Parts: sequence; C-alpha cells; structure tokens
Amino acid sequence: MTRLTDLIRGQSSQEAVSPDAKIPTCTVGPTGLPIPPSRPSASVAEADWYQRACHELQGIKRAVQTRQPWTLDESARIASGIVASLGATDKLVQTVLQPNTGDYLVNNAVSVAVVSVKIAEALRYESAKLEQVALAGLLHDLGMFVLPDSLVYKTGTLTEEELPYVREHPQQGARLFKEVGEACPWVGRVILQEHERWDGSGYPNKLAGNQIDEMALIIGLADVFDAQMNARPYRSGVTPHRAIRALLVNGKTVFPHHLLKGLVEQLSIYPLGTTVRLNTGETGVVFQLNRQYPLRPILQVSQQTASACAATSKTVNLRTETSLHIVEVVLLG
Repeated sequence: MTRLTDLIRGQSSQEAVSPDAKIPTCTVGPTGLPIPPSRPSASVAEADWYQRACHELQGIKRAVQTRQPWTLDESARIASGIVASLGATDKLVQTVLQPNTGDYLVNNAVSVAVVSVKIAEALRYESAKLEQVALAGLLHDLGMFVLPDSLVYKTGTLTEEELPYVREHPQQGARLFKEVGEACPWVGRVILQEHERWDGSGYPNKLAGNQIDEMALIIGLADVFDAQMNARPYRSGVTPHRAIRALLVNGKTVFPHHLLKGLVEQLSIYPLGTTVRLNTGETGVVFQLNRQYPLRPILQVSQQTASACAATSKTVNLRTETSLHIVEVVLLG
C-alpha cells in the first residue's frame, strides 16, 4: 500500500512552490513514487515528535496568517513518526495527558492526533490508515488559524454575533486545505466534519449517523476529550479520569458506542499518570494499562520505609492482585 509520505511527496512534486520554500530532495523508487529522504522510526525520542509537531504547526499557523505558501511534507513525516512511536511505547500518551502550556490551539492539534491514533488502534486500523488519522488530527482545526487571536483566545463567552463566525472555521479550513492537500482528500473531509455529531447536533451541516466520516468522528471524540482536560482562557480543565467519565455519561448520543469503547480500551477509566487510592488505603499512580481490564491497571504504589524520611514504591498489577481494587481517584493540587 502507498505510504502517506510517498503520496504527499508525489503530489507536492507537481505543485508550484515558493523559491524560498525548503523542500527536501528525494529519489524515485521502482514503483515511480518518490521516496522521502528519511523514514521516521520509534528510535526517535518520543518527546521529540511532540515538540516537532508543535513547531511545524506554529509554522503553518504563521504561513496561513501571513498568506505564505506551505506544504504537507513535514506534517506527513511527523504523522508517520507519531504512529511509529505509539506502536512502540505509550510515552507520547503520557505527554498529552499532562496539563500543557503554550498555544492551546497548537497543543490541542498534536494531542488530538495522538489520542485519535490510539482510538483508531482499538478499531484495528492498519498502519497506513493510522498515519492518515494522525495527519488529519494535526490539521483538524486549520480553519481556526484564520480567525483573529482576539477571538480565538477571548477570555469571556462568545457573543451571538461572534459564535457564527467561529463556527465557520470548518469551511474555512477545508478551503485552505484544498490549496495544498489534493492528494489527501480524507483530511479535507475531517476538517469539514470534525464538529458534526452522531445525533445530528453538530455543525456546520448537522450531519448524523453514517453521513459522517468515521475518521471525523474519531477526531471529534479526541478533540472533545482534550478540550475537557486542558484549560481554556474562559475555564479550567479537568483530570483525564474526569474527562473520560464525562464522555461516558454525556457522549452516548453524540459519538458511536464503538468509538467510546475504543477510547476507554486504549486510555482506561484511569489513564496513565492518574493517582488512585486502593481499598487498603494505599495510594498509587497508574503507569501501565491492562487493555482488556480498564478498571484494573498496573500501579506504582508508595511504601513508607522504616526511616520516616525515605519512601519506596512497589509495582502492583490489579489484574492479578484480585483482593485489591481502586476506591477513588486522588485529586492533587
């Protein structure tokens, strides 16, 4: 199957680009498709993919705002790198589940890409399709880059005049993407449909059920999850545990059951990094998931030693330690 980076390089080689644009050289393979100069691998530090994605999206944002040319080449490499990293370790997941600082629009795009790939993994998407999900996740809110910062980062509630303007960003993003993404039509569909909801309550076209592309629903779910977790100028965020619980309670009509199930299967009711209290009174931190047993993760449980000044920890696998169970989440800070 044609890889994402091959497809995009094949398209971009036919496009006119600015003489100042930095486009890597590539060679042509036996199939006639261009071969990218480097293939990402999980050996690259996981945190690097997060920072690299943020840097690239900041560049795209500046290009959109100043009406400068931009391409998908680096975004495609980052999408492939995110998939490779998530196939080897959950460290990228740990990164996106931590409270983040900086430009929340950019951070949200990277987090949505990561969480969307995890949901798609639960649906057994093959690697090439996972890369498509990652790329669409990175660019899902492209249209927000067109809006003035005074509106995007407004601390108060949007007025009745401002709300329709903001809700036009899917159409704005789809138009922008059409200029550079002819080889990737699925990204344009996601940009246009990511805010549509299963019960028809979304926008811009109030699509419902199977009228909505599944990839757009996946990315919409990841977007809502991340938006609940992270603070916005007008509200505070909640823990990953609370975000998932809220989705399970309130998201039953707006997202299909199999997507919600996939989110829980991949991130658990108790996501990585969650501090919990056991029935023994001990506290522990979730550091590994038992995929088929979301209520019974693997914990690092604190232990007080004989010396009052020292503490150690032990590993507790709740799948095998059947006499133990989680009684509550401990909210820190």
